Amino acid sequence: MKKIKNWILIFAGCLATQAVAAQVRPPLSIDVNYSIAQPIGSLKDYTNKTSFRGWSAGLQYMLNDQLSVGLRTGFQDYYERLPRAVYPDKIGDVSAVQTRTLQVIPIQATIGWAFTKPDKAVIPYASVGIGVANMDYKKYWGEFVESDNSWRFLVSPEIGINVPFGKASPLLFNANVRYNYAPYKVGDLTNFQSIQGNIGLKFHLN
Repeated sequence: MKKIKNWILIFAGCLATQAVAAQVRPPLSIDVNYSIAQPIGSLKDYTNKTSFRGWSAGLQYMLNDQLSVGLRTGFQDYYERLPRAVYPDKIGDVSAVQTRTLQVIPIQATIGWAFTKPDKAVIPYASVGIGVANMDYKKYWGEFVESDNSWRFLVSPEIGINVPFGKASPLLFNANVRYNYAPYKVGDLTNFQSIQGNIGLKFHLN
């Protein structure tokens, strides 16, 4: 009888430990980040300037201490204005001040994996977002414009860290680096590629 009681106590202790670990933070969270993006590939040829006009936001649900699923969206604005020059065109040379823009709004489902338990001081993670993005392409030749607005498939792997403001704090500092790729062939673009840095806050909802 004493052995049975001891086994019951050990089993109850394990359950209690798991319950405490599971209650470190509620499973549902939101994050809001400021985004900076560097164009690469043909996008860099189109607009060489780093984009400082962007944001990213997401909703996540922890299936357990390390695996999460969610949704995210955001906005990034790529812009470059070139001085007046003579540009070759299909119908001849064109002298114009050229302004190049691309605005991107992604909508993606995400799956993520935290490499440590949620009670650690620093929580590194990796995730991938798969979905679509609205691409708003505009290339101005003075007052004339060639444009395209369409949806494209978008995939975005990401690595980052979350840093809690206290061991069981629902508020965490968030920073990550994301690679974005979309098969987008329009105008001067053969595809869409960028390296995006995000920094912001993550909050677990009760």
